[in-house]
Amino acid sequence: MTMNLVSFYSNSSLLSGAIHYPKLEQNKQYPAIVLVHGFVGSKVGEHRLFVKAARYFSEKGFIVFRFDFRGCGESEGDYSDVTLTNQIHELQSTLDYIEEIPEVNKEQITVIGHSLGGAVASLTASIDNRVKQLLLWSPVANPFQDITRITGLLAVKKAAKEGVYDYQGFYISEQFFQDLKRHEPLLSVASYKQPVLIAHAEMDEDVPKGNAQLYFDSLKNRQTKTDVFYIAKADHTFSSYSFEHQLFEKSSNWLEEVLQKNEVQLLKQPF
Repeated sequence: MTMNLVSFYSNSSLLSGAIHYPKLEQNKQYPAIVLVHGFVGSKVGEHRLFVKAARYFSEKGFIVFRFDFRGCGESEGDYSDVTLTNQIHELQSTLDYIEEIPEVNKEQITVIGHSLGGAVASLTASIDNRVKQLLLWSPVANPFQDITRITGLLAVKKAAKEGVYDYQGFYISEQFFQDLKRHEPLLSVASYKQPVLIAHAEMDEDVPKGNAQLYFDSLKNRQTKTDVFYIAKADHTFSSYSFEHQLFEKSSNWLEEVLQKNEVQLLKQPF
């Protein structure tokens, strides 16, 4: 397995990314996974969650792409530039980049979003048919309520008064908070027609575990595969090797099952 560091543009902003490759065979294409980080996060993740996830999935035969949103990690900009709307556009720019990798099978692109990244992933999947599978890890379901539960409502008031709020070294803008109110991922994701897996930390201290059921309820009336599971005793970032292993293993097994089913269906189609 190998990893390449890359840079790519979303509008005029240069974003930082990393591609993890499985052992490649000549003239073969591979399913791809895009990892989407959350609020004030980065492509590394708490306790290197996304690095570990990328290595795990690449060993299973996936090309894995992790990246930093604008104002995060090693990407250009400041967090004061961040809005949920902008992050949707940036995820779509990431999909543009992924599609140009010769070894990627464009019909097998999966997006995995954690926390606020789960909301971004859901909103993007509902408008972009390139997302063939969607996995949500402890996802934000009600952006304004869920994020202000973390920052506190005082942050909203100070941002409204001063333009920005200093949250642990990140400037959060008034526009960021107002933009959160514009988006309803639970309503948007209901129109998504592809398979969805929702995984939530049972002891999540940041994002309510009830969000998993909210997403499931939004999706359950579709004919497409929708599943939910919980990691017992896990916190929001799945911060133990045991929690990580359960999360990665169950996500990988689910993905392999979905992809195998899709291959069988393709073989059954008349030519």
